[in-house]
Amino acid sequence: MIFLAVSMGFIAENIREHISDRDKEREYIKLLSEDLKKDTAALHYSIDRLQSDISRNDSLVVLFAKNKLKEQNDAFLEKLTLYSGLSVDIVFNDRAASQLKGSGAMRLIKHVNVTDSILQYWNNQIRLKEIHDRFENTRLEHRKTGYKIFNWYLAYYKYSDVVGIHTTDTSINNLPVKAIYNDNNIVEFINVCANLLNTGSGQYMPLLKKQLKLAIELIALLQKEYHFTNE
Repeated sequence: MIFLAVSMGFIAENIREHISDRDKEREYIKLLSEDLKKDTAALHYSIDRLQSDISRNDSLVVLFAKNKLKEQNDAFLEKLTLYSGLSVDIVFNDRAASQLKGSGAMRLIKHVNVTDSILQYWNNQIRLKEIHDRFENTRLEHRKTGYKIFNWYLAYYKYSDVVGIHTTDTSINNLPVKAIYNDNNIVEFINVCANLLNTGSGQYMPLLKKQLKLAIELIALLQKEYHFTNE
């Protein structure tokens, strides 16, 4: 009888622990799903920003190659050069990731396919961070070089009435200020633009799109395995 009681107690404790583990697993997975949905929104935004950089840098390289860069309208050239170096900020939500990694809770996930997909998502995220840093360093060089060449704030001189800029001295409004004030470093600037174009289209964009695809597929997998689509 004593042996039976001890055995039953042991079994009951295992059942309670199993139920507790499954509840914790579900909480982690639901939190991860919420993080992933926020990640997809951030990734869409980042992809749009990067595509803008890619398109504008491509235009700049083509215009330069055809010797037509200096022929462009000042307002157009100002915007084309300034907005060819937009930052592509991406911040992943790591509430679930930090808990799963830090507490050893990955062991609670019973579905091997889910574990594999999560690890793949995290691994691509690491690679994405490396490319982002490389792109950002080049983008900062784009800014540094561009400031040597272009009047990137022509609105202060020409369009203040239109865009609502108020300067302390309105006598500078409508002055014949050109977009290019120093063309000595244009070749350097175009080389940086080409670097941004190559890194952005050849490495950064494919990884962003892959990360978005992984996020969408992982959300679908979590919904399938844990049945909380409508929760």
